[in-house]
Amino acid sequence: MIPKSSTIELRKGKRKQTLLIITEHPPKSYRPSGERILHVALAGGSVFESVIVLSLRGERKRDQQGQSERRETRVSLKAVNFVRGMLYPLVDIFDPIKFLVFLVHGFLMTKRFKPLCIFASIPPFETGVSAWLLSKLNSSILVIDLRDDWESAVSTLLRRFFPAAMFNVLATITNKVYSSAFVIFAVTQTIADTVRGRGVATQTVLVPNGADTLVFVPKSESFREEIRTKYNLPVDKVVAVYCGSGTIPYYRLDHILASVRLLPKEVKERIYIVLYVYDGSEKLKQMQRELGIADNVLEIRDPLPRKCLAEVLSSCDVGLLPFDDAAYLLCARSTKLYEYLSSGLYVTISGPKGGELDELFSANPTLGLFVQSNARDFALSMSHMLEKREYLFSDALRKLRHSFIKENYDRRNIMGTAMKDLLKRVRLVRS
Repeated sequence: MIPKSSTIELRKGKRKQTLLIITEHPPKSYRPSGERILHVALAGGSVFESVIVLSLRGERKRDQQGQSERRETRVSLKAVNFVRGMLYPLVDIFDPIKFLVFLVHGFLMTKRFKPLCIFASIPPFETGVSAWLLSKLNSSILVIDLRDDWESAVSTLLRRFFPAAMFNVLATITNKVYSSAFVIFAVTQTIADTVRGRGVATQTVLVPNGADTLVFVPKSESFREEIRTKYNLPVDKVVAVYCGSGTIPYYRLDHILASVRLLPKEVKERIYIVLYVYDGSEKLKQMQRELGIADNVLEIRDPLPRKCLAEVLSSCDVGLLPFDDAAYLLCARSTKLYEYLSSGLYVTISGPKGGELDELFSANPTLGLFVQSNARDFALSMSHMLEKREYLFSDALRKLRHSFIKENYDRRNIMGTAMKDLLKRVRLVRS
């Protein structure tokens, strides 16, 4: 709990103690970034008098449920209708229409609520630029929540489309935004070091992704069988699961599908792979048909609400996270990693050698297996899992993985600590 004296000190000023959060994906959306914002908002509600989340209305039905404004304790949500106006690949660098949507609605909200702090969740970059301008217009404190090294990703993936000068301009604006911030929340130490290496002197605070360990919990064998039956999953096979985007290029789901073709017949009969994706399902199903992969070995499904997803994960055995091995993913530690582990799953993961994922799994082999980013290594890992089934998927190890996340990466604790830290820093500035 925040001491009452701390809150009173902030209220002495004329400005109301309001936190305005600007984010692309709303809380409780299918996307992990929405889940992170949910806990930022709830933790902020224990520190600030009010929290307002300005987001775009999601394209999927679950994001559209309820009214455009929704209240939960001290948190209110403003979801804005948005129709994308720019085309790929320009939209992946900067979408001026999206920027104007954030800026106009943000301006109206800052005039009405006069927020003490404006919190920008990046990517996309449009949230950061709009929050930066609004903080200048409103004399608010700017806080940047930097979730990945999106600048390196954009440069790597899109440099064949645009001249280097465009990325130089982007870097200049980005540094200006970051340098104007009061503090930067970085999800990994690699991202914090990268920002400092680009000449940004703003203080960075490590605020990692994590899992809600009250929701993502392991289940006993009898419960796992019940859940599998409920969600039409085989009860007599090793079940490997992926949940997330089917279109983001650094998730190499093509390696997962291609690996199935390399499996011996006896392995295919004992393993089942299910992909819950919130976009790109038709493309993946086409790839599955072209590869001749049967539905009783691999199935592509629509996404699940977080509570249902937690149930499904607890009933599975393996969490799949096929990152590419590109250098910009040295910082990669996505939310799904922590949710897999909090659910007790053994994780098979790929990524660049020497990155944070490599280091994490090298230091904690009971969490899972780090493999090279290719179909052959994923196929070998599946055979390995079947050989070590009784050891890898025991109830004791499931509980151990959950305990590891609870002790080190519990999202409620992470965000609660981050908001308390932010409060202390604001108090020092205002005193």
